[in-house]
Amino acid sequence: MIELINDKLIEVDDMGNMTVYEDESLTTLIDNMKLVIDDIVIDEKLIEPVEDIYYYLIEKIYTMPDYPKWNDVPFRDKPKAKLLIALNKFIHDKTNRRTE
Repeated sequence: MIELINDKLIEVDDMGNMTVYEDESLTTLIDNMKLVIDDIVIDEKLIEPVEDIYYYLIEKIYTMPDYPKWNDVPFRDKPKAKLLIALNKFIHDKTNRRTE
């Protein structure tokens, strides 16, 4: 299980041991996503298919950290929820080494 505790990405295994992810890029992504969708919830149960554009936006923010600062238009609730789903999938793929 992966959780966000005190702005740190932490994995908790079945025995309750905690491992802190020291990936600066993921930390920056999470900080930037807070600007876009306000509240970040990391939960594997949130992972479900969404339109490709949401995955694209997450990857764009990951590779270009200043990207969310260019957008002054706030997202509505439904797109925010889909961005959160895409963020969860991206983080779980990244931490499970499914993406580079």
